[in-house]
This record gives sequence, structure tokens and C-alpha cells, in this order.
Amino acid sequence: KVTKSIVFKMIAAVAVFFMPTLVNLLLTTLGRSSYNTGTCWNNANTATIAYFKAIEEAEKIKLQNDKQKENEAARKAREENERLREEQRKENAELSNKYKLISGVFETDVVYYNQCDFREYPYGTYGTICSHGCGPTSSAVIASTFLGVSGHTPIDTTAAICGKFKGCTSSGTNWGANASYLKSLGLNVEGPYWGMSEKNADILIKKLSTGKYLGLILSSNRSGNNPFTSGGHYFVLTGVKNGELTIAQVSKPKQNDVTWPLSVFRQSGPDGQDTVYFYLVSKE
Repeated sequence: KVTKSIVFKMIAAVAVFFMPTLVNLLLTTLGRSSYNTGTCWNNANTATIAYFKAIEEAEKIKLQNDKQKENEAARKAREENERLREEQRKENAELSNKYKLISGVFETDVVYYNQCDFREYPYGTYGTICSHGCGPTSSAVIASTFLGVSGHTPIDTTAAICGKFKGCTSSGTNWGANASYLKSLGLNVEGPYWGMSEKNADILIKKLSTGKYLGLILSSNRSGNNPFTSGGHYFVLTGVKNGELTIAQVSKPKQNDVTWPLSVFRQSGPDGQDTVYFYLVSKE
């Protein structure tokens, strides 16, 4: 028993002697583990931040490059539009010089109608002559001038074009319906002439200047600068004065008091010229 007691006391003494060392060793080990874990976490965060910063920087560079490409494309488009406009200006000037001495208006008085004087009369089921009827009203100007007013007023022409010729729609009159109506009256209808090319302008000027033709034109605001319409519109070409056109505008009568250069009819936009087409009508 005495021996056992002595051995136990010796073990206890040794344990007490080495306890601080063991505790310190344990704390040091734990501290290193915590340090290593924290370092890995910090390193991982740093790598992630760097990765996303690189992505963000790449996106900024891509956006800058895309913007530069857009600006370059826009610049080239502006230059091309300006080139085309310059070509058109030169061509218009040449045409104006070519026809400036030509004059000749319709040989008798042209019967004029304003479509909005007939605002109470229907245009099929789509509106009124005032809102939709520029086509039938223009046909009435031509028919009444050649054949007399009786039976050829805008009321008569609209009824025929919307009815027998099925030319009336919610967006206006079909391009062939006016011509079919005028032909049915025994008038000579030439065309359609699509656009105001130099060749078509030459035909138009020469025939109008004889005083025996009237023109039926469909004009569209493709240029964004059309003085006759903000959308699409029919009116009548009545003659030539010093190379410029005289008109019977069925919605803006003040425009009939001046002449109009060919350049106005040759304006164009991305979808083509403002002049969509025209017919030439005579009694012969």
C-alpha cells in the first residue's frame, strides 16, 4: 500500500509538472488550426473577388467595344445618307434645269373639290369622305373636269369605288380602284408609273404640258418631310409652270396657289420615294 501510494503521488506530481506544457501545446495546436482556417477563408474570398472583378471588367470592355461599333455603324449610315442626298440634290437640280422653260396647264378650268366639304357622307363603312376619301375625291376632280359635274361628284365616285369596284378599306383606297373607275367612264388611263424616276418625270412633264392630261398621284410620307401628307394621300397634278408642277390638292386648298418643284416629289426615305405612283388620264 505504501508503495502504491508513493507511485500514485509521483504520477500526480509528474502530471502537475507537465500540465502547463500540455495545455500550451494544445492551445498552440488549436490556434494554428484556427489561423490556417482563417487564412484559407481569406484567400478564398480574395480569389472570388478578383474573379468577379475580372468578369465585371470584361463586361465593361465588351460594352465599350459594342458602343464603339454602334457609333461607327451610325457614322457610316449618316455618311451614306448624306451621299445619297447629295446625289439626289444634283439629280433634282439637273431635272429642274431641264424642264425650267416648260409650261402648260390643263386647257380648261379644273373642277375642284375639297374632300372635307363632304364630311357628312360615308366612305363605305370605314369613315367619311373627309377622313378617308382623298382617292375618290381626286377621281371626282378628274371625272368632273373631263365629263362634267353631273354624276361625278365625290359622293358619286365614292359610292362607285367603295361599291362596284370594292376599293375602300380602313386605311384608304386600293391603288387600282381609282383607275378602274376612271376607265369605266371611257377615259384613257395610262400607268401606273411607279416612283418619280427621271424617265417617269420626263413622261409626266411632257404630257401635262400639252394641256390634255391630268395626273392622279399617290404620295406617301416616306421621307418624313412630305408637305402634302403625314401618311398617304391622293391628289391631282394639273399642269406645268416653268418646270414646276401645279396641283389640285383635295385636302389643303392653299397648296393649289403655288407651284411645286420636282424635288418635292422625289424626296425619299428608307422605304423609297414619297411618290409611290401616278396615273396620267386623258379623254383621247
